[in-house]
Amino acid sequence: MRRDILIIIVFSLVFFVMGNWVLSVTSVDEGRNLDATLRMVETGDFIVPYYNCQERFEKPPLLYYITALSFKVFGVNEFSARLPSGLAAMGVAIMVYLFGLEFMDKQRALYGALVYCLLVHNWIEARAAVPEMTLTFFMTLGLYLFIKSRFTLGWTSIALAFLTKGPVGVVLPVGAYLLWKRDLRFVQLKGLVIFALVGGSWYMAMIAKYGYKYFYRFFIYENIMRYTGQRKTHPFGLWYYPMVVGVSYVLFIPALYFLKKNWQKRLRPLLWWAGFVFVFFSLAKNRLHHYMLFLYPPLAIMTGATIKRSYLRVATVLAVGLLVGILALAANYERTRFVPRAVQVIREKSPERLFFYKSDDAAIVFYTRRCIETKEDRTNLKG
Repeated sequence: MRRDILIIIVFSLVFFVMGNWVLSVTSVDEGRNLDATLRMVETGDFIVPYYNCQERFEKPPLLYYITALSFKVFGVNEFSARLPSGLAAMGVAIMVYLFGLEFMDKQRALYGALVYCLLVHNWIEARAAVPEMTLTFFMTLGLYLFIKSRFTLGWTSIALAFLTKGPVGVVLPVGAYLLWKRDLRFVQLKGLVIFALVGGSWYMAMIAKYGYKYFYRFFIYENIMRYTGQRKTHPFGLWYYPMVVGVSYVLFIPALYFLKKNWQKRLRPLLWWAGFVFVFFSLAKNRLHHYMLFLYPPLAIMTGATIKRSYLRVATVLAVGLLVGILALAANYERTRFVPRAVQVIREKSPERLFFYKSDDAAIVFYTRRCIETKEDRTNLKG
């Protein structure tokens, strides 16, 4: 087993961590998460997240805490900012291996973990300072502990998932477990108390400070209204998730032949797990690519159980070539990006006042470590 874990770690470092520093902060979410982390570190207030000097109610704080620790160890840079996601992806790969041992021998379990490392979508999320990969790790760990009847530890992990992203961190692993085992043994007082203490204390602190304002903004506006479509942010059609999964699984689409040919009934719980994730998010009115991350562990295990070793070798070679090509393109793209140039000018000129026009850029807020007001009217930009 030690040899297998070492192989998984090496694959993970290559496919989830290598080159995570090539691009400066990209997405809006990255900038907001990192700015919130820095403000926690600078102010010492680890309860209320702030972005651009405004309370940030959209996300719970666990990613901020983990990233703050990474900053403490490695300094404030792109590598340390994205390292938590890369390590979380490594953790998921190891969990895929452990799950695989429940269904097959060590070799096949290792195949499943390596397949997980070769799924293209995981490369992207593992190199992003966003909570989704951390969420996926804690949900996968929680489900595994439930399956092993270690319910107290399982609830602890699910509490951490709840503290990473909110209710979805509970719904997905609990739903997958119910479809898998069809029993309620996991509902135990000790586990629920631990869940309330670990996962609920921060929420209670926020509600105590802000009352219904926080409860509405996070639980209703950010979760219920987004799921039901009352708040439309990403209203893609039903075609969206098959496309996302297909692109991620691109190296293994021909391997579906082996999956069908060598299918075993004992793998059926994995099909329930993957199907539940797919259906749950397909029913949502807003759809985002990273909602599919919890589907990839069972997909990788099923593929590993049926794939040929020779195919996996070829897929690995192709994956290395594809990853190197993507990183090279990213490095070239970085030279032309607006954000690095803008930050350089701001640092050189050190303007006394700085404004955004109509919309902000979270990366600039993070890099300049300034609170920057957004103006809607250009006539008000003077003075």
